[in-house]
Amino acid sequence: MFIRVTQDLKVALEDTHDFKRFKLVIDAPRENQSKLATALSGVATLSDDGHAWVSETWLRQRDAGAPWQDGLTAMIGVAKKYGWVNEGEKTIRAHVEWSGDAPARA
Repeated sequence: MFIRVTQDLKVALEDTHDFKRFKLVIDAPRENQSKLATALSGVATLSDDGHAWVSETWLRQRDAGAPWQDGLTAMIGVAKKYGWVNEGEKTIRAHVEWSGDAPARA
């Protein structure tokens, strides 16, 4: 699953049943940092190391179904083994892809 931030800074969870991949895809350019931070408020915070810390609470609110919740719990369990969970803040680390920085085609 991944979280997408569109160029117009809308946030959505996509590919929701793929619990093996977890990332944040940002279609907006990096120079929109303050607007991006506002769009991600309550969803995730970007770190300086190319990752984001995603709110477990926000994720859990995407789907109330027991099978999906069980899949998310299992994914978080695997992430814990690698130190990718901040239990105090209830966040999960995700890789960030900046697709909005791709050069324009001529």
